[in-house]
Amino acid sequence: MDNLFFRWWGCGAFDARLGDINIAFDPYLFNQNLADAQPIYDYIFISHEHFDHCHPETLRQLCRGARFKKLFVNIGCITPAEPIDEKYGDAAFERDLPITKHVPADKVEVLYPEYLNATQGASRQFPGRTTADLGVIQVETIESGENQSPQLPTNGYLITHVPKNISILHTGDLHEPYPALANLRGKVDFLIHMKTGIGEGLSHRLIELLALIQPRFMIPTHYRTDRHADPIPAGHWPPNVTDTMAFIESMRDIVGDRTRLLPFTAGIEYEVQMPEKQVIWKWEWFNTWDVPPWRNG
Repeated sequence: MDNLFFRWWGCGAFDARLGDINIAFDPYLFNQNLADAQPIYDYIFISHEHFDHCHPETLRQLCRGARFKKLFVNIGCITPAEPIDEKYGDAAFERDLPITKHVPADKVEVLYPEYLNATQGASRQFPGRTTADLGVIQVETIESGENQSPQLPTNGYLITHVPKNISILHTGDLHEPYPALANLRGKVDFLIHMKTGIGEGLSHRLIELLALIQPRFMIPTHYRTDRHADPIPAGHWPPNVTDTMAFIESMRDIVGDRTRLLPFTAGIEYEVQMPEKQVIWKWEWFNTWDVPPWRNG
């Protein structure tokens, strides 16, 4: 079975090349990465309408070409809370929404969450579908949680490649777990972790999330790995951490033996060995000199 390739682009942006299907979540590219971006994705999934997740410049670059099929979004990307500039502050803007200003409407589809957070109302009914059958990949949705309202929910996405028997859950900006997430137990290979349990006194939320879902692996994202080399320029979301290794170790302390933590560096593509689903950690050998400087003097 051919190997797969994962990349965290910084912030909440993550992509997966699965061989026959390429997907991206919340793509958010800048500078040369944006200029070089090619429309290699079949499907793109947007968790919510905040600019660092629904980024018009990036989507204009990626949502085109013969390969691209559909941009899946939450309802807020189409009918955001209004007036936009007042409701969202600096998180979303009139110029950006609805996203159909930037991507043809026939290439955009709203999905609603299948698994609901009961604190928002467990009996809600939505006017569209909550799952998608895309051939070799199946899509299920969860309610995420950043600045949503009961009728403008935000999304997380569980993408399962059926023939390869591999699944990725991108939670969006999920802040707290809820019982309905237990419906995903045993279904998640790779949890793309965003915010749950981050902050003093909040670790119990991540522990509960892991207990509900029981993912095989967890990839922490949505923080700045290196303020100079990170693909997202300084001055944009997300925040820096003062010590990346210490941050990862603090996450590892919380996670314990509940799952296996995979610390990715933003902008680096990682190969996943199939069918074992193990990330291959590689050395990159190169010299930056012809004669080692310690030989002189």
